[in-house]
Amino acid sequence: MTRSNQPSPLIAAAVRSVVVALVAASLLALFLVSAPSRRGSDRSLGAPAPAATTLYSYTPVTGAIFNRPIGSTTEQRRIFTHVGNTIRSAPPGSTIRIAVFSFADVPTANALIAARARGVKVQLVFDDHTKYAQETRLQKALGHNPNAASFAVFCHLSCRGTTGGNMHDKIFLFSKAGDASNITMVGSNNMTTYNATRQWSDIYTIANDPATYYTYAGFFDQMKYDKPTGSFYQADINGYRTQFYPYPGTNQSTDPLSKALAAITCTGAAAGIGVNGNTLVRISQHAWNGTRGLYLANKVVALRQAGCVVQVIYGVGMGSAVKSVLTRGGVALSTIRHPQARTHQKTLLVSGVYDGNPAAQVVFTGSHNWSNGALRRDDVVLRIENSAAYAQYAANFVDIWSHG
Repeated sequence: MTRSNQPSPLIAAAVRSVVVALVAASLLALFLVSAPSRRGSDRSLGAPAPAATTLYSYTPVTGAIFNRPIGSTTEQRRIFTHVGNTIRSAPPGSTIRIAVFSFADVPTANALIAARARGVKVQLVFDDHTKYAQETRLQKALGHNPNAASFAVFCHLSCRGTTGGNMHDKIFLFSKAGDASNITMVGSNNMTTYNATRQWSDIYTIANDPATYYTYAGFFDQMKYDKPTGSFYQADINGYRTQFYPYPGTNQSTDPLSKALAAITCTGAAAGIGVNGNTLVRISQHAWNGTRGLYLANKVVALRQAGCVVQVIYGVGMGSAVKSVLTRGGVALSTIRHPQARTHQKTLLVSGVYDGNPAAQVVFTGSHNWSNGALRRDDVVLRIENSAAYAQYAANFVDIWSHG
């Protein structure tokens, strides 16, 4: 893997902040990676947003939030509520940056327009696979100049990619909200009714972390110009590893996902970790297909044969060849109890031996599917290594496995 010799635009973004020195130091470890999914449209324009609203006092905290498409309306909209309340709590003079594949939610659009009206800088990047009514409404309200304080722009194909693809990220950034600052949210959720009511999704929030926030802000500032760079970046910051796609030209030996699976050892897990001394591997994947999907599937089967306990929840994008490999290899696949609700997550959970650590509890999440097309797209993978995050994702996995 090669490193760019050019000054990182991520550092350029940090210069605008009072924490520039801290951020610049944390961005020395940037390297050089994409994913797909698209769904119908919500066309309602909704009522005009009020000119101003009362500032909320919601404070987002570090941790995971999941929707529950088979639950109540409140449960279905958990992620939307989290994002919306954070928007409503952004004070005048702060900045909101959102990059999301699909956006059609009227209440969230209203909240963004109201935020702009009270003096918040609102910056949005969408993919143009479908121009949803709320996206065009937001562009009309915010303008389309990526150099302005507020704007809404569309990327045609991948914002940064050179070989097609899409802008497939789901990233939400807030400079301040409630009592928190430098807030980064990453997950699998699109802002559509379909996502809330038909797809299991997740979002992970990192609060009060300027280095992570400005790394993502710099990545956002690359995307907003819709000019290909073809660069894959990897950043290790404050216990998190982030990988920004696209990653043109990668193969099985260089694929970051293949390397992640290769770091798993199936025996020797510490007491209370994994299952009876064996590493537990859980995967919840919306789209898993193509030649890339096959070599990742073969690696998963090899882990099972080496003693790992492996469970897979799969979505509508699982290819028949991948499913056949996993089934023949004895990998446990989820039972579909609610065919109208399928996983949209892109998660890998490891409890056991990872990268030589026998007590590892690791979560991979983000917007990146296990497919060929994912390598061409703007996408993000976030690796989290802490027991609290793992416990949240493990409980959600069990809920989907048992009831989904």
